[in-house]
Amino acid sequence: MTEEHADLLIANAAEVITCDGPADGLAGEAVRQRELITDGAVAVRGGVILAVGNTAELKTRYRPAQILEADGCLVSPGLVDAHSHLLYAGSRHDEWEEKVTGRSIATALQGGIHRSVAWTREAKDENLIAQAKHDLDEMLAHGTTTLEAKTGYGLDRDTELRLLRLTNSIDHSVTVVPTYLGAHVPPKEYLTDTEAYVDLVIEMLPEAAQFAEYCDICCDPIGFSADQCRRIGTRAKDLGMGIRVHSDQTGNAGGGHLAAELRAASADHVDFTPDAGLCAMAAAGTVAILFPGVTHHLLEMTPFIKDGKLEPPEKPFMPQLAYRAISSGCVVALSTDYNPGSSPTLSMQTVMQLAARLFRLGYAEIWNMCTLNAAASLGRGHALGSLSPGKRADIIVWKVPEHGMVIHRFGTNLVRDVIVAGKQVSGDKFIIK
Repeated sequence: MTEEHADLLIANAAEVITCDGPADGLAGEAVRQRELITDGAVAVRGGVILAVGNTAELKTRYRPAQILEADGCLVSPGLVDAHSHLLYAGSRHDEWEEKVTGRSIATALQGGIHRSVAWTREAKDENLIAQAKHDLDEMLAHGTTTLEAKTGYGLDRDTELRLLRLTNSIDHSVTVVPTYLGAHVPPKEYLTDTEAYVDLVIEMLPEAAQFAEYCDICCDPIGFSADQCRRIGTRAKDLGMGIRVHSDQTGNAGGGHLAAELRAASADHVDFTPDAGLCAMAAAGTVAILFPGVTHHLLEMTPFIKDGKLEPPEKPFMPQLAYRAISSGCVVALSTDYNPGSSPTLSMQTVMQLAARLFRLGYAEIWNMCTLNAAASLGRGHALGSLSPGKRADIIVWKVPEHGMVIHRFGTNLVRDVIVAGKQVSGDKFIIK
């Protein structure tokens, strides 16, 4: 047999988990499927996966220029974080303590998201970029190779568009997908006239569309009404932007049905989306994205101010939420929702570990939700999210031999090596030439 050239062969893995499936994701019960290869290997050429299979087989077929030994290790696709708020300034750790302890609501009353908005508006470009790159370094080291990054902490024309330009200027190994979230919450200047702010968000759309692949809209009691979001989303679609929806996190605002109507790429949170809304999303091909980090950080509740007091709404039991999303037939993904308020975590590993503990999801479900299904929500399921021939060679080598151990263990970064487009960009086990 004539040997084919390969740039790289990752060889002798104790286990390879492929997370393979259709480009639009694994819907409903199909999310529980898994393909495992023992003594596995991955061949790469030109930054693209050539083949996945048994090490002995691939060593016979390919003559690699470089070999990365993965003896005793797990090999997986790179993790895809499909919902983050990357660029912001300041920390709200003081606010969180007040919420959790209940000792005082003074800090919470000062503004939550609006505090981050004030700091971000004042922040220098170079400081925002430096913080973003530091965060991306941490994400990469923990196995994230693709990240969706939203605006939403500007809430005025100058800052929102500045955040988009800065997002596009970031040079990093992590692939960053920019999203415009002008409709995050009404800014302080428009609290008494949200319609005027919606008009401003729509006014910004033509320029935002030059920098952002997606437009996100917050259809939620703390955000905007379904009618307001429909106006924004319809105009964004006219401009060729994909749609994402912050949907029904603190109450049912009709976000699930709106996401289906707009054929949104994703509806995120969906804590209070009714079964009918989830089923409509499934029929429309809208991915449901869940956030165990938010559930954990807010102690399984979403605090809010009511009559000057901090009270949690009644929230569905988290395993039931995940079960409903799956049983509706939705493609379901998991994400960090990295942000300074409700989910200050950079680690998709943490998300995976919390998903098992809080949502009672199985190992295969979690892996598929953090790879292929997340990639599908970004319109990249054809190119990313699984170890499949023809896809970009974003690959993680883990310090454990089996995929379940990444989820079972917690509190330690288990990534050994990160490969992006066939090049080692992070790790302590360098490629053997």
